[in-house]
Amino acid sequence: MEAMPQMLLRRVQIMRVVDLSLKVAEEYLENHQRHYKAPVEAICAIGVGDEDGLHGAAILGRREAGVAELAHIYVDGVSQGYSLLYGACWRALKALGYTQVVL
Repeated sequence: MEAMPQMLLRRVQIMRVVDLSLKVAEEYLENHQRHYKAPVEAICAIGVGDEDGLHGAAILGRREAGVAELAHIYVDGVSQGYSLLYGACWRALKALGYTQVVL
């Protein structure tokens, strides 16, 4: 029986959606994106990460009554990071009762 190539034995890390405080999300975005400005009226923050730590964050804000927006989003390049965050943002805003969302 042949030995498996070393790269096939590498452990796969699974990305997960994680809850974040607004403070942690703002610190992450300030450290990773130079054009970051805090949203005027933030609603909540969501992140993605694995065993190695946080790899992305999104802050959701309110535009006007009944209309929410994705105020800021950043992922450090991990596979499927943006997809996970966009999906989680949509589900969170829908659960909070928003009828219109600008992503």
